[in-house]
Amino acid sequence: MSAKSQIIGAGINVYLNSRPAKYALHTVGRVLRGGRRHARLYYRADDPYSHLLVQAARRLTSEYGLGIEIVPVAHPSTAANPAPDMLLHHAVRDASILAESYGLSFPLNAVPPSEDRTRRAHAVLLERRSADEQLQIAAELGEAVWADDGAAVAAIVERHGSVSGEEVRPALEANYASLERAGHYQPGMLHYGGEWYWGVDRLHYVEDRLRREGLEGGVDVTSGPAPGLASIIRGAPGSKPHIEVFISFRSPYSYLAIPQLIELRDRHAVDVTVRPVLPMVMRGLPVPRAKRLYIVHDAKREADRLGIPFGHVCDPLGKGIGHCMALFFTCAAGTGRELELARSLMQGIWSEARDVAHVPDLVFLAERAGISEPEVRAAIEDSSWKEKGKANREALTDLGLWGVPSLHIGAYSTWGQDRIPILEAEIARFSSPA
Repeated sequence: MSAKSQIIGAGINVYLNSRPAKYALHTVGRVLRGGRRHARLYYRADDPYSHLLVQAARRLTSEYGLGIEIVPVAHPSTAANPAPDMLLHHAVRDASILAESYGLSFPLNAVPPSEDRTRRAHAVLLERRSADEQLQIAAELGEAVWADDGAAVAAIVERHGSVSGEEVRPALEANYASLERAGHYQPGMLHYGGEWYWGVDRLHYVEDRLRREGLEGGVDVTSGPAPGLASIIRGAPGSKPHIEVFISFRSPYSYLAIPQLIELRDRHAVDVTVRPVLPMVMRGLPVPRAKRLYIVHDAKREADRLGIPFGHVCDPLGKGIGHCMALFFTCAAGTGRELELARSLMQGIWSEARDVAHVPDLVFLAERAGISEPEVRAAIEDSSWKEKGKANREALTDLGLWGVPSLHIGAYSTWGQDRIPILEAEIARFSSPA
């Protein structure tokens, strides 16, 4: 294992193992402040996930008495969000599905709001008022903004007041700077007790934590029915469902997706094609430190929830990625061993600290997936993987997506291992006999 990989892996392990101490520290601080529970919701009016989060946050306030402060922020930097247009258009589509799943409100045919409408909404929320009132107004503004209802936005401005137009941008930038100092990089985040919770997808962790702290809510604020996607993910009559998954061997979320897809394949006779791409940093896209730390922390708690081993890490960046890509395309692609090889390689990287740049470690992981040492040694001498990886990245871009893991089935494309349960529910729905 290289010295750099050792240092990175050790740093990740220390960071992940600090979680219990961090919980304890914030609990002590809360007790010293008189037991009051407060959270901050970092918000943008043109972020669909922020609008959904505001609605669910109101339920948290009602059910658990959690005080939630709305903090409007500027757009993330390009380093934090390298594909803002693709993210926004994907988020609009995704939010309508999530809204149905969680029993929230979001228009089916929403379009990104204008810059002026977004600025006016932020001007209202930058006016000082109580946290509960801000939360209510944010929900009203979100409904008006995403319904493209200028008259409703104007009425809210008239009714509740706003800061002047020239105050908006400096205030948003100052708030974004405070978000960065607190350790994050994007809106649609709830910050409570030193922990970050993204959108409605992670609010069940907030509820679990509040309950561990002795609070009892009347209902789960994040439960709801699955959406109706069956018609757009269904294949030709009589055909098996077919999922394409775009992954990176350096992505912990890709690692979490693979065991879930193996289970989905085995339960529902789904065909799964794995399409690896290079990590973002190997494509010239920087990843800020705060983003790296949040991702590995969030992946750890998701891994714990899913029962997937995680946390003993060896960074595969560079030669290790090349070995994984070469081995995959030469020995697994199209053979039926794609998921098994991907699982073995990424389990080695993310939970066993195996150095895939080191041939003996690579051989061990390959043999676990049924690939022999001679096959491994021949594969890593083949550089044709570079063009194949490039073709996968171009196919991902053609779907309007950029990040991993991304999933494509039928006429539906989505991003994130969080959407696999929704896909499975829909596959089960149209696969079940009438």
